[in-house]
Amino acid sequence: MPTPVLAEPPATRASGVRRLLVLALTAVVGVVLGLASATPAQAAPQAVAAASGYTITGVVTGRDASGATVPMPDAYLYAQPKDWNDDRDIFGDVDASGRFSIDVGTPGEYTLYANCLPSAPCAATHASQYYDMAPGLGEAKTIVVSATTPTVTANVRLPRYATVKGKVTSDTGAPIAGITVESVPTSGGYPATATTDATGAYTLTKVEPGKVAITAREDWDKHNWNAEYWNGTATSTTEYPYPGPVLPEGPTVTTANFQLSPTLGFYGEAVDSAGAPIQGVRWTVFTHNEATGAWDTPQYGPLLTDDAGKFFWDTEVGGRYKVCFYDDQYGPEAPNRTTRYASRCWDNAATSDSATILTQPTSPQQRTLRVMLPVAGKSLTASEPWVSGLAQVGSPLTVQPGAWGPSGVALTYQWGWWDSSNGWTYVPIAGATGTSYTPTSDVAGKAIAVRVTGTLSGYVTTSMHSIGYAVGSGVALTSPLQLSGQPVVGQVLTANHGTPVGGAAIDYSGYEWRVDGAQSSWGNKTFTLTSDMVGKKISVRYYIRTTSPNSDTSYVATVGPVAATFGTLTAPTPTITGTATVGSVLTATPGTWGPAPVTLAYQWKRAGVAIPGATASTYTLTGSDYAKAITVTVTGTKSAYTTVAKTSAATAAVAAGTLTAPTPTISGSRTVGVTLTAVPGTWGPAPVTLAYQWFRSGVAITGATASTYKLTTTDQGKTLTVRVTGTKTGYSAVAKTSVATTTVLGALTAPTPTVTGTARVGSTLTGTAGTWGPAPVTLAYQWFRSGVAITGATASTYKLTTTDMGATLTLRVTGTKSGYTTVAKTSTATATVLGVLTTATPTISGTVKAGSTLTATAGTWGPAPVTLSYQWNRAGVAITGATASTYVLTGSDTGKAITVTVTGRKTGYAAAAKVSAATAAVVAGTLTAPTPTISGTKAVGSTLTAVPGTWGPAPVTLAYQWYRSGVAITGATSSTFALTTTDKGKTLTVRVTGSKTGYTSVARTSAATTAIP
Repeated sequence: MPTPVLAEPPATRASGVRRLLVLALTAVVGVVLGLASATPAQAAPQAVAAASGYTITGVVTGRDASGATVPMPDAYLYAQPKDWNDDRDIFGDVDASGRFSIDVGTPGEYTLYANCLPSAPCAATHASQYYDMAPGLGEAKTIVVSATTPTVTANVRLPRYATVKGKVTSDTGAPIAGITVESVPTSGGYPATATTDATGAYTLTKVEPGKVAITAREDWDKHNWNAEYWNGTATSTTEYPYPGPVLPEGPTVTTANFQLSPTLGFYGEAVDSAGAPIQGVRWTVFTHNEATGAWDTPQYGPLLTDDAGKFFWDTEVGGRYKVCFYDDQYGPEAPNRTTRYASRCWDNAATSDSATILTQPTSPQQRTLRVMLPVAGKSLTASEPWVSGLAQVGSPLTVQPGAWGPSGVALTYQWGWWDSSNGWTYVPIAGATGTSYTPTSDVAGKAIAVRVTGTLSGYVTTSMHSIGYAVGSGVALTSPLQLSGQPVVGQVLTANHGTPVGGAAIDYSGYEWRVDGAQSSWGNKTFTLTSDMVGKKISVRYYIRTTSPNSDTSYVATVGPVAATFGTLTAPTPTITGTATVGSVLTATPGTWGPAPVTLAYQWKRAGVAIPGATASTYTLTGSDYAKAITVTVTGTKSAYTTVAKTSAATAAVAAGTLTAPTPTISGSRTVGVTLTAVPGTWGPAPVTLAYQWFRSGVAITGATASTYKLTTTDQGKTLTVRVTGTKTGYSAVAKTSVATTTVLGALTAPTPTVTGTARVGSTLTGTAGTWGPAPVTLAYQWFRSGVAITGATASTYKLTTTDMGATLTLRVTGTKSGYTTVAKTSTATATVLGVLTTATPTISGTVKAGSTLTATAGTWGPAPVTLSYQWNRAGVAITGATASTYVLTGSDTGKAITVTVTGRKTGYAAAAKVSAATAAVVAGTLTAPTPTISGTKAVGSTLTAVPGTWGPAPVTLAYQWYRSGVAITGATSSTFALTTTDKGKTLTVRVTGSKTGYTSVARTSAATTAIP
């Protein structure tokens, strides 16, 4: 079917702060109406442009009167991007079978809403719905369209409306007309409303099914009947939690009857001395808390009297109450009265402490408490003060008091903080009485505010408090709040600022505009100036509220006063002074602009074209300006004045500039093979392009056009110069030639000399010069001790002395030859020269026998002290671990000669080693061999044990042989022997034989046992 065009989209997509404010208001409305979220306004669908390949498809169905599921061809759909920055409104329609396909254009997350066309029959029978069976946007299921899933199926079923009927009567059964009966879906949706007729009857149509709250109540300004809530079978005055029923789709409910009870309470009334009502006076009811004994006050407000000077308060029988009036409300919500009244409580009491207590009787059910308020004085005009700045320790806050009047009112300031632990008492901060205040660490976390007090003779002194700002949790801006636009009638001012950063999640933010301190509008970031604002200043407050933690931040900007029309600036033609030569500085003289002050901006132009970056009052001419005329345009701006631009007369064509050109110099040795470098000096103005040409005795050297030049044999005997030529666009070229060098000399072949020999006192070092050329080359020698020339050491050899000890030696060889540059080459340094120790040949004392100890005597070494180490040797081979001055001979030494090597060491001296004379061959040692004993019971069947005793030096290998009455027992060679019947009547002995490498074997036999019984 054809797609009608929407007059407006079904849901307004606000951007930025406006969108957040819309959400905040929606949340408030949702609480009042019982809505969880808003749904798009019902309207006809709008077509979507060309296919993108990203689609949401499905079927829209609903139930008919019989309960059967049928397609809904008269429905339309609305796909809403979940990205707040995506403001597209995407619509689709359905075919006769209820099918739809919506092109969403791009991948992303979407919600899907379905409703009947307003003119379609189903609009009277079926409610709107979000996918998937969600009554509101907050419960809607997210549909994800992606490159991998470009088409998503999402079927939607529209719920069928129910109908609710009933009657509303009094508690005596009398019908009550004019009562509003309302059904509100508790999870979000549209309410259904009806009003009772003269018989008390009502009919609710188009009632959305599901859990609903059905109420009967009179208009808000009437106080005759208590509201009632129907729970599906009966009614009660209990409002929360919602006691309502769960309505199915489609049926008509006829039993929703209400019986209302009369309202119990009293009217409070504020009047002046003539009995006239006083509108807009703040009132408070103190209710006695029987449990605590305290007098409780309402937890909301401010509560103000209505146009009749009245209010109504619900009570309970036996409840005790006090009523007080306070004429202390100022600002846009307060009445515009010239007279202010003193505070009074019922019945004519000055304070609540002395107020008369009203105890609510059973009858009468209602009464009026009239309180006459005496005149206190004239009324000041007062405003809520604004605080601007970031509420952080060390960050200044500033107050803007707003509009106060009449003229002459004196304002004082007191900064403080709200103490939530003490009933939100205002606690002043000592000494903080200026228009600005910088929080200190002791108020961190507290809700900082400012109290502005106005005083004027004959007027009631009035104080106004700002809202509190929690110190430490404010939100900063990436750039400050500023107003753009001219303060002229008809112009639009715009509040511009950076992104909020550094705080918690933003709940909402918005803009409040004031004209000369008086509140004008709220919400938009733009503000149109009107004729009634002429001569007044305009202020805007950017207000930010965050959650987790809850915090408030405000920033304020002001412009003005507002002018009726744009003024005209006095704008002379600027002039240019200075020489029109490249490199010179031109100065713009703007003349006197007015009325002062006027902000001036400059733009220099080359042949009428703006020069990028040339926006100062002076301009240095560049090569690009050569041969062109220069002008300067001066632009004057001033708030509420028309911007004016004036251009100077043009200069003459800019002449070429003169370069700063120093004479170049040449650095480097004048020797063949060496590279010379041209040092051009500082040319200017930079940058200057430099070109080089080298000359050999005045003749240009072909190809030598770099800033460096390597001397060749062709240059030997010649002089060199270099010419540097500087060029720069818009400047005359300049060439400068250096002073000639001295005659170029040849280069000797000069190897680095080497030094051989031991770096030890008494040794001779020999220097080898290597082959120098071209031959012949005269060579000279000079020895150096740690870099200092040694007097007289000019030969190719040098004998080290004690003076050289601790030093290193080098040799410098200098080659000379006519027509060549003298060259000196120095060898690598030797190792540090060491001294020579006085040594002695060690001697060995002790018996040369295995098991004996030998002692080394080192002799006298010097110069003392000398650290000595020892190494014993067996037949010339070092014995592992034998490094003490003594050595115990082992079996391994038997038959071998022993020596000892003594090594002496001392810092700064060469280590020296001396070996002793060898000993005679080591002879075998003698074992320690005790006589063994036999232990054990001497009886057949018992085991005897040989106890060998301690042999040494350990370890000694022991062998056993048992004897029976002197005869060796075959196989009895262990340390134990089991007696048998063969041993009966015999004696037993055991022989123990000890053996050890390098020692003579020894055998010992035990004493015989007694005869074995």
